[in-house]
Order: sequence, then C-alpha cells, then structure tokens
Amino acid sequence: MDESKRQLWEERFEEQATSGMTVDTWCAEKQISKHTFYYWKQRIQKEKMEGNDKNTASPLFAKLEMPSASDDRITEAGLIIRWRGFEMVLSDQRDISLATQFIRQLSQS
Repeated sequence: MDESKRQLWEERFEEQATSGMTVDTWCAEKQISKHTFYYWKQRIQKEKMEGNDKNTASPLFAKLEMPSASDDRITEAGLIIRWRGFEMVLSDQRDISLATQFIRQLSQS
C-alpha cells in the first residue's frame, strides 16, 4: 500500500475518533462514503495484523503488579495492569478474561 495513502487514512481515522461525531455524521460532513471509510479501516488494520504476525519473534509484555496498600482505589487484594498509558484495575479473579481481552485490543492498536 502507498505510504501516503495509509498516512492520509490514519489521519482521517484519528480526526473522526477525536471529533466526537459518529462515523455516519463525520463521513457525511467530509463527503466520504461510510463504505470507503470502513474499507480503508479494515484494510489498514489487516495489514497491521499481518505485520504483527511477521514480528512474532519479539513477544509483547504487559507490566503486571499488585497494588500497594496505599492505593485507595482498591479495597481488597487485586491487580493493576498498566500498558502504553492505559490502566486496568482488577479486584476479582473472574476479571481475568476481561484483562485478556483488554491486552488483545491494545496490542492490535
């Protein structure tokens, strides 16, 4: 894919995401069809995922740590996950599936 086209669409995706508008509204205002918007979004995401598959030799790690006793957000033993500026606080072991989904989503972005 042409790098300038990829950059243009990534800028458009960012603009839409930060605009506070729905995709429908943003596309109507920019006179871009929703079909075209979603086509490029899917195409770029697919290429990113294919690129990640090629880089499987270097695994991704997320820092996991137990909260300190002074962390007032947690009233019982739990886990804090911080990764790329995001944070997830888990206080129940049943939340592990949520943490797994969280890390998968962030690794795709």
